[in-house]
Amino acid sequence: MSIQLAFGVTAGPGLSCWLPSSGGAAAPGLAEARVGAHPPGSPVAVGPADADPAEATRQLTLLVAGGPEAAGAGVDLGGGFTSARLSGARGDRRDAVLAALRVLGADGAHRLGDRTAVLVALFGPAATKRVGAATNTAVAERRWAALELASAASELLGPEQLERVLDLRTPEGIDPFPRGAASTLADHLSRVLSRYQRPRRLSLIISLWDHVCAELAARRRVARRAATQTRADRVDKLRERHRVHFDETVLQQLRWAVGETPTLAEAARWRPPPYWTSWELGRLLRDAIAATALLRFARTLSDEGIAVAAERHRAELVAADECLTEEQRADAARRPEGAYSHPARPGCYVHHLVQSLSPDRPISAKTENQVKTRVAMARNYGVVVFDAVTHLLGELGEPLQNCWDACKPWHVPALRQWRTAVGYVRPPQSWEQPPLSDAHADSPDLPLAQRIGTADPAEVEAPHDLLWLADLADALAPFHGSDTATVRHERPHPALTYDAPPRPVPGRPRADSVPLAAAAVAQLVMFGATPPPRCGSWAELVAGVSADAVVAEASVGVFPIPPELSAMDGQVVAGLTVELGHEPRQLAGWSSYMGNCIGESWYADKARRGLCVLMALRDPADGRVAANLDIRRHTGGWHVYELRARFNDDVTPALEKHVKRWVDGIPVPAPPEPEPLVPVPPVRARGGRRPAATRLPSELVTALTKAVERELSSPPAVSARRTYAALASALGRPGRPADFEPDAAVIALKRRPGHTDLVRTALDTGLSAQALWQATRVRPLTAAVESLRENERLGALTNGSPLPRTLRALTRLPDIAPAHAMDVVARAVRAAMGDLVGDDALARSVARRPSTELVCALAIATTCTAGSHGTVQVAGARRTAVPGFPASDLSGEGGPWRAAMTAAAELGAPVDVFWERIAEHGLVVPAALVGDSGWPALWSRAHR
Repeated sequence: MSIQLAFGVTAGPGLSCWLPSSGGAAAPGLAEARVGAHPPGSPVAVGPADADPAEATRQLTLLVAGGPEAAGAGVDLGGGFTSARLSGARGDRRDAVLAALRVLGADGAHRLGDRTAVLVALFGPAATKRVGAATNTAVAERRWAALELASAASELLGPEQLERVLDLRTPEGIDPFPRGAASTLADHLSRVLSRYQRPRRLSLIISLWDHVCAELAARRRVARRAATQTRADRVDKLRERHRVHFDETVLQQLRWAVGETPTLAEAARWRPPPYWTSWELGRLLRDAIAATALLRFARTLSDEGIAVAAERHRAELVAADECLTEEQRADAARRPEGAYSHPARPGCYVHHLVQSLSPDRPISAKTENQVKTRVAMARNYGVVVFDAVTHLLGELGEPLQNCWDACKPWHVPALRQWRTAVGYVRPPQSWEQPPLSDAHADSPDLPLAQRIGTADPAEVEAPHDLLWLADLADALAPFHGSDTATVRHERPHPALTYDAPPRPVPGRPRADSVPLAAAAVAQLVMFGATPPPRCGSWAELVAGVSADAVVAEASVGVFPIPPELSAMDGQVVAGLTVELGHEPRQLAGWSSYMGNCIGESWYADKARRGLCVLMALRDPADGRVAANLDIRRHTGGWHVYELRARFNDDVTPALEKHVKRWVDGIPVPAPPEPEPLVPVPPVRARGGRRPAATRLPSELVTALTKAVERELSSPPAVSARRTYAALASALGRPGRPADFEPDAAVIALKRRPGHTDLVRTALDTGLSAQALWQATRVRPLTAAVESLRENERLGALTNGSPLPRTLRALTRLPDIAPAHAMDVVARAVRAAMGDLVGDDALARSVARRPSTELVCALAIATTCTAGSHGTVQVAGARRTAVPGFPASDLSGEGGPWRAAMTAAAELGAPVDVFWERIAEHGLVVPAALVGDSGWPALWSRAHR
């Protein structure tokens, strides 16, 4: 009886098949019935039924060590045996030959059989001798990525063009084709490029290669930059050294004022001199300049080497070196007993670099090693100084409460010297941050962008502008994966974020590898997008596909604008130009300038659902946004829901009155006349009352009320309401948290339509994910229902399903409504936590206080929903044993993993595909959850 093999091959009479694991021990002549017991595509050795398969199965085991794909190439295993795969294998023979070549290399390629047949399998019947020679060279040089791409593109290109692709090289350490099947890539490339002529196809394929290599090289540079720096977990040592040194000056002032050994009362009564605030900020400004110079030098040193860095940044280092005197450097370098070994201020290392990299001194190996040792502290110095500045500004508050010198304006000569020598990275004409205010009348009161005019920015800039703080954040950002920091203008200082991972542009595919980049664009084409008719590079092709109206509307989420408002874009109201909000990126731009939260996703969600219309009112003179407007429809027309100036300040009464009058006058289309209804005779029960079957017995309602009262007064329920009060505090505005009583907080959360952003904000501001998880385990109404013996009629109250009329009325009873609200909030918050699976804020919070159930639920949800990016594999594919102590098994009855399935389902995970995902890629968890310490440490802490 014959056995069907992959790619249309049949093992006929006289031939048998053996599996790699058989080792020759299995009986020959694998029956067709036994074939069905093995997974489709299993690798086998095919040979004479009466031959000894031991050596062949050993060779087959070596061949498929990296995967079964290579077996389908028909590799000679010796003794008359060849490799094959059972029917049902994915891909085609091309994938098998490519996989086998990776294993066999140039020396073993002859085991694939006839050379012409191999070339035909890779490139089709049009393969030429020159293509074969280029293939041999690629195999000998182990340039597998170029070979895979050429094979995938063989249906789109001619022989001469294939030679160009086969000759492609990659930067050292870069693999643009780590995974993926050439057959799949061929289909994707055909969908995207088939409409172009062959010369254009070649240029786009080469551009795709260069685009991916450049992206991977950029990521590698970011990783290399971080690797050149001292570990971030040592920043606390430097922070303590800097703080002690920083505080020593104010302590010295105290001792000079009241004596060498002041009492606690004397210290409490003492006030620093009027100039002290500006003196401390000026000192931190000098440290920020030095740290910025160190960071910029460190980036170039990592990317381009010490010679380039020394030449490019010499002027910056010299200018930064002027920030400290010799005495100040000596003071900062003096190490107290037991203190951290590095100097307290970055200017010390800037001075060392200036001396070591003098133009008249050659750079020896010893000098290079010393420079790298000092520059390795750049990131930690930057973090310490940045945190010190933001902490001090936060303590000052707005308006500034500390003493400022009223005799003269705050001035730091080092800043002007630095700007004269170095210039600007962030354009000062775009810096709209309100300046700090001091007590002097000449202190700046307008943002730098509005004060410059035609003057030299270095002459106009003041320390109050805090542009130097943004420079420091921009210098830190490249060590965390971004080119620049993100900024939102707020008072008293801008909200600068330098360590947020770069967000992908909505609708713009990532370039993680050649197959993934092509697949992403092909999916958009299959979705309905049309590649642009003319494009010279892959980036232009991606931009054209992403900008297609079909994709833009689906991936970015264009907001629906009612017809009566769509014509008002560009109208003038109270001397201001109306700009309608159409999509999230527009809101983000408004928020960055205005310093408000209109760029947050919950505003975009409401606009996308048509619940509100968002606008910006711009000053036509300079184009700046003067106010943001949120209007909503109500009975009879539109009304102003929110109207705010910059930083959520109130607009002038005149503007508010004018805008409200304009909004009230927006016409609302008359609703269409309803279709006449056909009267239906009412159906009445006998006696004019509802049937008894639709009413709940009074005894059952009384018993449920008592059970609910008992559950609500339990300690877990009291603790849960306190946690919800902490969560609801994030409903307030920035800097003004909402203050709810615990019971009122539950009602406020129940009425809120979405909780994802609220939970993320609460986690970022210190609320523990474990505390939130414990609170959501408390379901008073569910517990009360389950405590009753006869609860079949109340079952819908426990699972969140739509309630019939009788149960809806029950949940409105004053004694039961609070319990029902807690159940609803618990399910909603868990769903919100499910939306945050893969979000670093949730993962970091869980890692700080892990629990077994929460860790297992997150791992299950991540495995069911996430890809490979941002995750760490804990257990391999098709493995159920989970490493770590105590030991656990995914399939163990009564174990933590089975118990967490229900919790993972409440997070929204499709748990029905869990075992399929385990078979595909094993158990994975968010990378931010395990951190540097790894899974075993997290699992152990979760069981403490």
